[in-house]
Amino acid sequence: MSLRDDNMIKGINRGDKKTFDLAFKSYYPGLCVFAKDFLRSADAAREITQEVFLSLWEKRGKLQIKSSLKAYLYRSVHNRCLNYIRDDLKLSHKEINFDQLKNQADLLFNDVPEGIYDQIFSGRIEQDLETEIEQLPEQCKTIFRLCRYENLTYPEIAKQLNISLSTVKTQMSRAMKKLREKMGRYL
Repeated sequence: MSLRDDNMIKGINRGDKKTFDLAFKSYYPGLCVFAKDFLRSADAAREITQEVFLSLWEKRGKLQIKSSLKAYLYRSVHNRCLNYIRDDLKLSHKEINFDQLKNQADLLFNDVPEGIYDQIFSGRIEQDLETEIEQLPEQCKTIFRLCRYENLTYPEIAKQLNISLSTVKTQMSRAMKKLREKMGRYL
């Protein structure tokens, strides 16, 4: 678990609203995309992700996260997506062979090996990503970091660096292409 993640968990456990807000800003967008891939509904994905963060805040004093915060959040969203799909099918009263559906769901979702989220979001991948980011050309690296770590929009980055918006878009596109090529082994 990274020091940043460990500090976030401790801050949330203490009820530090700023730490919780930082965790929300850091992970909410990615979790929504992750949930949308399961549900094919942006509204449902946002709702589930918000529920996960609400639950995180409500349980903050009792929370014991042994993995990383990121892995915990992704696992929570994953489980809630499965519950949402199950409940949606029950409510729709569709004639479905639930045993067959359960077997398919087990194959697709529940057979995810224990700890896979820890591995996916472990420091190892973050270290490899950081190594690859370091190898980007200077301007490309700066723009990527401002976008990824400081959550700045393209117009904000253009203004801060005093460059054109099209330059920001081009550099981010190059960064993403190079990082996808180098980090493809994790996909």
